[in-house]
Amino acid sequence: MAELNQMTTLLQLEAYVIKFAELSHIDWCCFVVHSNHTVFMGSVPEPVKQRLTAATLKQLNLHCCKPCWSDSDDLLKTTLPQASLLIPVVASRPDYGCLILGFSASVIEPKLAEKLGWFWQVIAMYLYDTYRRLNGSDKVRHSQLTPREIECVYWAAQGKTSWEISRILSITERTVNFHLSNSMQKTGSSNRQQLIHNCMNIL
Repeated sequence: MAELNQMTTLLQLEAYVIKFAELSHIDWCCFVVHSNHTVFMGSVPEPVKQRLTAATLKQLNLHCCKPCWSDSDDLLKTTLPQASLLIPVVASRPDYGCLILGFSASVIEPKLAEKLGWFWQVIAMYLYDTYRRLNGSDKVRHSQLTPREIECVYWAAQGKTSWEISRILSITERTVNFHLSNSMQKTGSSNRQQLIHNCMNIL
């Protein structure tokens, strides 16, 4: 984890992912993120890369809420090769991501692979956080939010309710909620806490 925190380029991150394929029981490893476009890091078989379209990646993330073995259901069977493990990333909307590990079929049992998946899920989250940091996608620019939206987010970060913010800014509570809702949509946030976190660099 310390190594990920010290990275300064996406090339370093990709080299880190490629190293996983050097482990004795892993044949290939791929970290995939889709935001505006799909980014593949690591080694991935070409047929898998072709099947992992943005729509498929979204479907996999919505379908799998935990590490899943490739033979566990029909969707995974049609998308992934045999003896592979999909670790979904709980990403900030509208991103979708996953870490996929390809195993030698004779080396690992599916149940053991899924148990190991919980360890890899932690790694996957660190990979995603590092990707967002290095890609700059976790930074919100001033131009994305209006001055009034920034004011509303600022007061929400101070722990104020929508009603309290409406009194402070002399606007209606409905207008406050409208500005906060717009801000969440612009920053890909699913709730106020995530909105505040995503806007920390401009507050």
